Amino acid sequence: MLGEEKISGRQAVNLIITTLLSGSIIVTSAIHKQANRDSWLAILLSTALALLAGTVIAALGRRFPDQTIIQYGRQLFGRLPGMALGLLFVVLFLYMSILITRWVTELLITMFMPDTPLVVFAISFVGVCAYGVRHGLDVLARTNDIFLPVALALLFFILISNSPDMKIQNFFPVLEEGVMPVLKGALPQAAILAQSIIMVMLTPFLNKPREVKGVIFRGVITTGLLALLIMVSSISVLGNRTDRTMFVLLLLSRQINIGEVIERVEPFVLLLWLSIGVTSLGIFFFCTVLATAQTFNLKEYKALVLPAGVLIITLSILLWEHNIEFMVQIVQVLPPFLLALEAGLPLLLLVVAYLRGIGGVGK
Repeated sequence: MLGEEKISGRQAVNLIITTLLSGSIIVTSAIHKQANRDSWLAILLSTALALLAGTVIAALGRRFPDQTIIQYGRQLFGRLPGMALGLLFVVLFLYMSILITRWVTELLITMFMPDTPLVVFAISFVGVCAYGVRHGLDVLARTNDIFLPVALALLFFILISNSPDMKIQNFFPVLEEGVMPVLKGALPQAAILAQSIIMVMLTPFLNKPREVKGVIFRGVITTGLLALLIMVSSISVLGNRTDRTMFVLLLLSRQINIGEVIERVEPFVLLLWLSIGVTSLGIFFFCTVLATAQTFNLKEYKALVLPAGVLIITLSILLWEHNIEFMVQIVQVLPPFLLALEAGLPLLLLVVAYLRGIGGVGK
């Protein structure tokens, strides 16, 4: 089923950055709502926690370089428990696909085209991603090599253009309310950065699977630094306004006024988000159909793309009545469950593999 598709370590790092960055942008305002001016500390803490989770994920990849977690999960636990494990990861990848779809469509409707039905954007967005998924991981990786530099260039333009308005006093006093707000703020960001869990499905596609630890670390650290830059810019420019909107980058873009010539660059935010959103959804979409096919021992995954796409579109519309409910779920409900699946479950598999002596030595 894995075929001859291979991607380089550099492409894998770029895929991780794109996937994690999309989620990091989503939770920026939520982190600030918890940690306020100390949100930058929450970003640093969450990056450290994500690296710990990445160490476990990488150890599994090095121990089973030619298998996905669905395959070696069955080997470790047996057929039925292995199938249950596979279904857990199918639900995880499917749910992340649904979240990304809803976020992109919310941005388009709330900020740009409020009179357009949600379903129109959902069908268009998922349809484009489904086309990429059917053509395989290597196509997604090559597409991302084009989109990611564009997204990063737009991101740096927005952040640099706001630098004259930065106020260093917005960061003081540090830890005025103690460490608990920082810990609470770090939780949703850690759950996002631990989405390097995608490598439990993508490691067999690496042309050098043993390099998976370096791939994960470079991806997580780079994304953590980008999230830190976004947060620092938000705190120093927007202050307490950071937690008043889900679309922090959009608010930053509206602050830009360069010589009264360049201003109101909101379309840049739309282009940035679409650039990373397409690949981010594509990766989780790909992991969803591949995990489903392997869980049920199907010969190939491409036949699942259409029904999975329909399911993603339908649930992205039906699961939340409005964006407030959507954000509450992302920030307050999901992080503990996501971390349990992204870090706790891989750790359990690694311990079982070690105790039973199954798999390679992980060197």
